[in-house]
Order: sequence, then structure tokens, then C-alpha cells
Amino acid sequence: MSDPNPAHFRQVLGQYPTGVAVVTALDESGAPLGMTVGSFTSVSLDPPLVAFLPDQGSSSWRALRASGDRFCVNVLGADQEDVCRAIAVRKVDKFAGIPWRPSPAGNPVIDGAVAYLDCTTEQVHDAGDHHIVVGRVHQLDLVGGDQPLLFFRGGYGSFTPLSLASGDSDLLDHLRLVDLARPQMDRLAARFDTEVTAIALVRDELVLAAAAGRTRLAVAPTRVGQRLPFMPPLGSCFAGWGDDAVRAAWVGGLSDLVDPDTRDAVRAVPGLVRRRGYSIALGHGDGARLETLSTRFHEGDAQVSKAALREAIAQSVSGYNPASYGAGPVELRSLSAPVFANDGRVAFTLTLWGPPGAIDAAEVDRHVEELLAATGAATIAIDGRVPLDAAIA
Repeated sequence: MSDPNPAHFRQVLGQYPTGVAVVTALDESGAPLGMTVGSFTSVSLDPPLVAFLPDQGSSSWRALRASGDRFCVNVLGADQEDVCRAIAVRKVDKFAGIPWRPSPAGNPVIDGAVAYLDCTTEQVHDAGDHHIVVGRVHQLDLVGGDQPLLFFRGGYGSFTPLSLASGDSDLLDHLRLVDLARPQMDRLAARFDTEVTAIALVRDELVLAAAAGRTRLAVAPTRVGQRLPFMPPLGSCFAGWGDDAVRAAWVGGLSDLVDPDTRDAVRAVPGLVRRRGYSIALGHGDGARLETLSTRFHEGDAQVSKAALREAIAQSVSGYNPASYGAGPVELRSLSAPVFANDGRVAFTLTLWGPPGAIDAAEVDRHVEELLAATGAATIAIDGRVPLDAAIA
């Protein structure tokens, strides 16, 4: 079998995005050296090893190799394409106009880099027209808050994870915790072939902060980034494990949108949800109508005002948290359960979206069991503390 055409090889491999790093060192006179690489990778945790793959014919690599066995890997930030190109193209004065400071080992750390890793060369292997350089990591740190620079299909760009898609600074603390729970979200979504949504309470809004999987009930391509008022029937887990002020704010969100009897019934919901350990929503038709209206509102549809959205939310109260859902088939729209922070408060909730059609009570119970197992594991993953009366599988 013949080898592939080099141009075709490059085109196909270009479908795989890579990070962009600059490997730096100092020459014998103390001047900075550098080369841009798109082949940096982690190798081992114990011992801590990384690697990069320079072209054997690269003059930059020859200069780095001649400088000794110490080097530093700089992971470039999303806004550092100019740094990447300058280091890659310049033959002399590569660092002209590029500020840097010494790492703990004295190697250049480029200002604005996302992270650095101080290394010494362990091994250099021949690999065709490249070398495989394996380095042992001695010092490393995160030094920037930006997203990393990526190379993909011949161009440079960046990537925002789904959990950062809402992009709001007031969500950062929540998102750091949500990302730790990503494996539990992925497993739960795969278990039922549906979507799992992480929802955070930020001041007086519920923010759909992250999602895993995809539900067949979806109205919009993604819910991530939507913000909804913290009011019944939404967000009942936050009210269930919240203090008196949180519960009052939640019930007060209904204001005069419902009659007094409905408000009285809603006041009992946080206690019910806390005893159960989860919140439940039934009815695909009403759920789809509310989701459609919410999507239109967040897309800027002038015909859907915030007041109209609040009224639609209030009208959906009857579909949430019934005293019992019986033994017969029900349309399970969603289940939500809390993930707890280390202070015992709700850090965020996970919402498991149900299947199309109706399912029996035993199947609902199976969904509940799996959801509580996932939120329990997520609480552990974020070093949270479960209140003594919380339902955790």
C-alpha cells in the first residue's frame, strides 16, 4: 500500500484542532529563544511528562537543542495569534516587541500566555522527519484567564466550552463547579439518551449554564445561556434548600399573577421538594409551549415581552410537583435535583429531560434514582456537603 499524498495528509489531519504553544529557552548569552509548536501534548502523570514534535530541519529547534536541556512551554491565549506568527516567522529578534518574564527556572514566560510548564529534556526520539521531545515537568502554573489559541483547518481561533456559552462574568464561580460535574452530566445523558442541563441561581435569575447530550423534546438548538425569572414553578430546588429569604423571594415572584389559593399551594412546594429530594414537571404540551416562548424571548422577539414570559411561567404551575403522579402512564417533562456546595447550599441543579410520550411510574422512579445518583456523585466531585435531610442515592 502506497503512502498518502503529503498535501492530502495535511488536509485530513487539519480536521483535528490543536492547541498552540511556544517553546522557549535562553541561549548562552541569555537572549530568549523560541519556536511555535502545534504538537504539544501531555504524556504521563507519574512521572509528570510532556512532549512536543519539532521538525528535524527547523533552525529554531536546533537553537533550542543547542541551548541545553531546559525549556519552557507557553500555552498561548486566544488573542495571541500575532505572537504565534512572530515567533514562527522571524529568523532573528523573535522576541522583539513581545514582553516576557523569567520562569522559576529562568526560561521566558510570555506575557498573556494561559499557562507555562518549566521542563528538562528526558529523551529525544527520531520519528520520520520530526523528533519526539519528551520533557519532565518541574514547575507549572496558570498565568492567564483567557481561552487558549487553537489551530484548525489552516486558521487560528478559539473555543468556548458549552458550559461557558452564556459567557457572563457573574457565572464564573458556578461554571468552575459545573465543569467538575461534567462527567456525571455526560454519563446521565448517555444513560437515557437525553439532555442534562445544569442550572445556576444568579441573584434573581435562573441561568441555564451548561448542557450535556440532546433531548428529543428540544424546541431550540440549545437552551444554554437562557435566563429565566426565579419564580414558581421554576427553581423549586433552590427554594426547597434555601433559607426563609430565598423562599419568600421565590413565592413573591408570582406577585399578583395567580389567585390566593394557588399562592398558598405554592408555598408548600419547597417543603415537598425537599422531602422528595427532587422536583418533577409533567406534560409535554405545556412544557413545549413555555420553552418556545422562552426561546423567542431570548432571541429578541419583540412580540414576547418579559411580562408575557412571567405570565406564561405562572400559568405552568399546575404541571409541576404534584402531590403524587400515580401508577399510570405520565408524560415526564423533566426532573431536577440539587448539587450541593461545601457550605451545604445548592450550588446548581441538574435537570434530566424525560423521553417523548408517556412512561409508567416505575420508569419515572428509575429516572429519579439515576438522577439522584448523578447529583450525589457531582456533589462529591465539587467537594460539596450534603444536608442531612437531602435525598441522595
